[in-house]
Amino acid sequence: MRSAGFEAPGPRRGTRDRGMALMVVLWILALLGIIFTTFAFSMRTELAASGNFKEAAEAYYIAEAGVYRAASEIINADRNVPPDSTFYDSLDEHWHTNPSAYENVPVGRGSYWVTVTDEESKIPLNLASDPILRRLFSNSGVGDEKLLSTIVDSIQDWRDPDNLHRLNGAEDDYYLSLPTPYRAKNGYFESIDELLLVKGMAPEILYGNVTSPQRRAQLEAQLPWEQELMSGEYLGVARLLSVFSSGRVNINTAGPEVLMALGLTAAEAKTALDRRAQAPFRSAGELTSLVTSVVGQSRQGFALVPGGQPGPASPQQILTSLNQSSVVLSRNFYVESVGRATGSALTARVGAILRNEGTAGRPKLTIRLWSLDPRQGA
Repeated sequence: MRSAGFEAPGPRRGTRDRGMALMVVLWILALLGIIFTTFAFSMRTELAASGNFKEAAEAYYIAEAGVYRAASEIINADRNVPPDSTFYDSLDEHWHTNPSAYENVPVGRGSYWVTVTDEESKIPLNLASDPILRRLFSNSGVGDEKLLSTIVDSIQDWRDPDNLHRLNGAEDDYYLSLPTPYRAKNGYFESIDELLLVKGMAPEILYGNVTSPQRRAQLEAQLPWEQELMSGEYLGVARLLSVFSSGRVNINTAGPEVLMALGLTAAEAKTALDRRAQAPFRSAGELTSLVTSVVGQSRQGFALVPGGQPGPASPQQILTSLNQSSVVLSRNFYVESVGRATGSALTARVGAILRNEGTAGRPKLTIRLWSLDPRQGA
């Protein structure tokens, strides 16, 4: 029985209140810690993104500067100041070979690297004749005569405006019967990739299928007549074709594969390469005279025999075909510029097709294509 004024022992109310307050404070501190950590991480991410954006923008404008420097070199190459000339365009001129203007050139906080390729050094996809296309694909590894005829005829059908197909070609009736149907273009190719829509064409024929870096390096280091492609092996023809060419091939800048597609035999192509290494051709007639003087009137080259191989042709046929398909001056150039800010891992790549439409006294350059390469890093 409790006596008056006596209270049983137990936890005091003040102690319980202080414990609850401490728990609330700890929970609030933990919540504030989470909020602060999240905020700090978010700020750090935004700062990194802002830094990357700044570096990417900086790299782009550095790369753009490289394109405009190349444009200046293309214009200035149209002067009779060695090694440049108004009479021809060749690979030893400043538009193509100019380390001080193209290689690791400092601009602002970074540097750019530029390469310039002559579009007239390639086969014009939209204007090339059947014999040129046959030789190009045949020499690239397409040995099956049926497949070769299918590809060449189908390219011609794709380009022409009518809906009548050649013997081995294809028009709407074929393309609409495919699992994913589409119609023939009946117009010029707008890109090299568009060739993949043509009957008979395969990615390995267009881009090559030599996956071994050592094997590809070995083949590319050899001249075409030295290469021994295995059955089913292709180096690809995309690098030898252009949709921006004026329609004729510059024999001063064309590689051996393109020269042979024009109709030169291996021996004639080698003779042409040796001759232009000493001095550029000033006209297509110089190449014709050179070939005729070396191999005589019975030279082999421009007429076709089955399989796309060169056959006999008269000197007049040689001259006519060469004059129709070749030039020594170029108008369209592909410029690729890579820019990078100092200390940054980000790079910007800009590709442009520039057309030189001016003269020595009145330069004029137009941009036909401007593309941004999304690849980043080294």
